[in-house]
Amino acid sequence: PRIAITMGDPAGVGPEIIIKTFQDQSVYDFSCPFVIGDATFLSDMAVQFGSDLPVRPISVLREASFTPGSMDVLDLKNVRDDINIGQPSPLGGKASVEFIRTAVDLALEHQVDAITTAPVNKKSLHLAGFNWPGHTEMLGEFTGKKDVALMLAGDVLRVVIVTTHVPLDTVKQQLLQHARQGQE
Repeated sequence: PRIAITMGDPAGVGPEIIIKTFQDQSVYDFSCPFVIGDATFLSDMAVQFGSDLPVRPISVLREASFTPGSMDVLDLKNVRDDINIGQPSPLGGKASVEFIRTAVDLALEHQVDAITTAPVNKKSLHLAGFNWPGHTEMLGEFTGKKDVALMLAGDVLRVVIVTTHVPLDTVKQQLLQHARQGQE
């Protein structure tokens, strides 16, 4: 399967996770992974992490080689040099959303089989003018679905989270609301 991996917030841990993931060539044993992000930024980060992983910028998916030992990056060219690692910013929030939006579009066009997202920074999203509490709601909006849920899945257990991104003192109210909806 073709798997689109979004870069996440450029100032966060996503770039490091992605670089380390692609250094393990076994990811190609079961998938055709590629990154949606900023190729120059990822290349610079690879150097900072002491990696010699070649970063291959592509402008359309058909240019991807899916070659073990390298990383294809659908290059949105949307990250500037003034990212401060560990610091939320409007630029980081905007870029994160653009990565995810592109991945969703590719999935809806059946160009990819799955997407996975590196972490975003909710403060960066809010600084960029977006008000989603998290990925789930963002993905719901991008796919035109109102009834969405966060699900954790394992080999034998699947759990749908009833309350997400809410203060603890509102959990009881949310649970009661979901219970009433289930009775309707």
